[in-house]
Amino acid sequence: MIRTRFAPSPTGELHIGGARTALFNYLYARSAGGQFILRIDDTDAERSRREHETRLLDDLRWLGLTWDEGPDIPTDIPLRQSERGELYARWMDKLREQGAVYPCFCAEERLASMREGQLARGEPPRYDGRCRSLSPREAQRRIEMGERPCWRLALPEGYSAAFDDAVRGPQSFPAGTIGDFVVQRSDRSPTYLFASAVDDYLMGITHVIRGDEHVPNTARQLAIIDRMGWPRPAFAHIPMVLSSDRRKLGKRTGSTPIREYRERGFLPEALDAYLATLSWTPQKGTNEGADPFDLKALAASFSLEGIVRSSPVHDEGHLLHWQREAMARRGGEALARELAVLEPRLAPFRERLAPLLEEMTKEHPFLMELRDSLAFLAERPAAKREPWMADLAGALSSLEPWKAEALEVLLRAFMKERGLKGREFFHPLRLLLTGQDSGAPLPLVLFTLGREECAARLGLL
Repeated sequence: MIRTRFAPSPTGELHIGGARTALFNYLYARSAGGQFILRIDDTDAERSRREHETRLLDDLRWLGLTWDEGPDIPTDIPLRQSERGELYARWMDKLREQGAVYPCFCAEERLASMREGQLARGEPPRYDGRCRSLSPREAQRRIEMGERPCWRLALPEGYSAAFDDAVRGPQSFPAGTIGDFVVQRSDRSPTYLFASAVDDYLMGITHVIRGDEHVPNTARQLAIIDRMGWPRPAFAHIPMVLSSDRRKLGKRTGSTPIREYRERGFLPEALDAYLATLSWTPQKGTNEGADPFDLKALAASFSLEGIVRSSPVHDEGHLLHWQREAMARRGGEALARELAVLEPRLAPFRERLAPLLEEMTKEHPFLMELRDSLAFLAERPAAKREPWMADLAGALSSLEPWKAEALEVLLRAFMKERGLKGREFFHPLRLLLTGQDSGAPLPLVLFTLGREECAARLGLL
């Protein structure tokens, strides 16, 4: 069975890149009847916050993503890394028993200087193995003297990491490019590299789908996996989302939190449809015409082969397109019900509101915008009444049926009969009815207001 996981760090808000990763993992698991796991990678004790985790889970639920195992579902093994310390300690002991790790006493200043020198020479930063040559007796003596070493994985001589990435193709890290890396910090807490490798193994994760900035991490995690003799999961590294100036999407380059999009009124199905287009398209013969707003339909057409290697650019204009499409898909009747709850003063117009809403969503694709634009329904505007308006009210009072089509015919005929030009007729009528210079077609406005309200505003009552 396919098992994927989304493993966010609860150090801040859920952003576009993370939400897309979660969606792809969810869709791939569901595409094959597999399981989607939500794990909280909170090894960064200083920055991890439970309130961030709560908001992450809430945002994921809002997007419609459901998980089979997660921190909010009781399990035998906790799904937060901060609660799995004993598991990591046991596996670290196994590495020590195998002689696969060694203590490192190097000061941070030395390590920083070494990294700077390697980068200046155009070399990949890696540990030079200085502490690897310490005898067990010397290492033990220093520990007993109070020094607190970190622990590094002792890579076998000539070790090279290679794997076939489901998106990027063959990846290789020749011998000497990785270096002995830290798996346990000096405070005995596990590093992300070690904890993630252990968790993926114990949770039976079959496919690791994550951003391509993790490719170097994969090489190191494979070293751990190989040293332990565990089966390798499949890896799929998806291209990072870029800002409009083609820089990595970040807080200063357009990375808006999902929470902010929620507060601005975007619909979850609009975000899902948009995120699905970032680096992925359905393959021929795989339900290409699937409803982009239906997660089940998206899952049925999703495949790793449909993910492209090039980095997509985050485009709010494209997102807005999907918002308009999602609003239109909801339909006027559903929007009328939601608006009646959001603004009770609109409730009396609910039965006639749908056609007007279907027209207005083109210009106002957010529910709050619609509410504000419809304030004229509950608040009669103060505008000048033209002499002919009472006669128009009389003509409207006997109109049957009270439909937008019949209203349009009547308005045109009345204007022609009075010899009025379009602006002479429609502009003052719109101002009196809505208080606005422009807006939806007036027949729809009249239909929504209803016969009695139109008569009152035009001066007949």
